[in-house]
Amino acid sequence: MIYISQLLETPRLIKILEEYAIGLEVISFSIGYILDDLETSIKHYQKAFLELPLGTPLTFHGPFLDLLPGSCDAKVQALVKERFEAAYEAALSFGVNQMIFHTGYMPNTYPDQYWLQNVIDFWRAFLKDKPDDFTVYIENVLDLDWKLMQRLIDEINHPSLKICLDVGHVHAYSPYPIEEWIEALGERIGYVHLHNNDKSRDAHGGLLEGTIPMEMILKLLKEKAPHAHWSLEVSDEQALRASLDWLVHNKLMSK
Repeated sequence: MIYISQLLETPRLIKILEEYAIGLEVISFSIGYILDDLETSIKHYQKAFLELPLGTPLTFHGPFLDLLPGSCDAKVQALVKERFEAAYEAALSFGVNQMIFHTGYMPNTYPDQYWLQNVIDFWRAFLKDKPDDFTVYIENVLDLDWKLMQRLIDEINHPSLKICLDVGHVHAYSPYPIEEWIEALGERIGYVHLHNNDKSRDAHGGLLEGTIPMEMILKLLKEKAPHAHWSLEVSDEQALRASLDWLVHNKLMSK
């Protein structure tokens, strides 16, 4: 399944969703003030999403700004859990059974092993009361390599916990090439964020607007993580349309 991220105004998104056989990755419930009055926000977006084409598949991106599940401060972790649980409740209200959350890894903040144990404890607790058919994807952002994420998935060993590989983040922030991440993580990858950049910053450009060899990367993903969903996190409408048309032309999706 291929999704597009909710990075454009709703009327522009609707037009694209009507033209292509794709789903929508909802980011509205990743924002703090929207979670502050959850009931009102759910009602608002339930009404707004009535305008989406009937049957549009949805996935949710969880909150992430200032939220660090690997924090050593119990009150910080409590706030993270509160925000994540609110977003989870919102996802259920839309019939969504998968969410993306960031690792929250901040290089050189804690010793890696200390951070890893905190994160393992957090996600074990979070997943404890979640149904087996609800999938959580953990996304790399500032992560320097794949090793901690690999250990996180393997040590928790939960069927509903997988990785969201953000190829643009890898390209911008990691000294290791995307191919190495894909080879190392393999079928742990259940979801992929696709966008391009020139390695100088996280630009969220179109698939061909940067120095990521996208055709080769997608071929490798199909080989090593064949069941992963893809989501285009492209912030410009023209670049997004060009990216979707390129995927159609290369028979990587249908229109």
